[in-house]
Amino acid sequence: MGDNAIFHMARVLAVLEQYGRDVVPKLASHPLVGNPTLSVGLISGGISVNTIPDRCTIEVDRRVLPVEDAQVALDHCLDYLRTQLGPKVPVEHEPPYMLTRGLGDTNNGELCERLSAIIRNHGGAGQRTGVPFGTDAPHFAATGCPTVVFGPGSIDQAHTADEWIDLDQLRTAAEIFYDFVKTS
Repeated sequence: MGDNAIFHMARVLAVLEQYGRDVVPKLASHPLVGNPTLSVGLISGGISVNTIPDRCTIEVDRRVLPVEDAQVALDHCLDYLRTQLGPKVPVEHEPPYMLTRGLGDTNNGELCERLSAIIRNHGGAGQRTGVPFGTDAPHFAATGCPTVVFGPGSIDQAHTADEWIDLDQLRTAAEIFYDFVKTS
């Protein structure tokens, strides 16, 4: 009917850009992880250059902090979109495929200290840090199991077209895991 879904999505994207830049970083803070983030990493729409697209979809990545509730973060984002866009641009969404908190550091101190000591024995810094990327760790922590994230490589190389890991880092990590399990 000549109603271009990509043009509508452009308005949604502009609002999400503003929200991610001006609002989300001010919602919370964590001493190890910093501020929450929001980005749009995938967009899809249309079937050909000469056909008005009836659909346009995006995927939004909203990284929550350990102190945030993922459902509250989702609801806040949707409310912001609806307020800014008004009724002329209806926002439809599917349920998130992952809805979890970030990994906190309140219940893993002893585990972290034991692992840090072994890392230092192998020449690493062994310092506790926070990271802004997602893992499955919060699911384990939600059961009450002390949980930390540790492994070889750099997040800068993860999920890239030429993802790789240095074999010396892999060997060192294997030795650290061995020593950790051996002393447990």
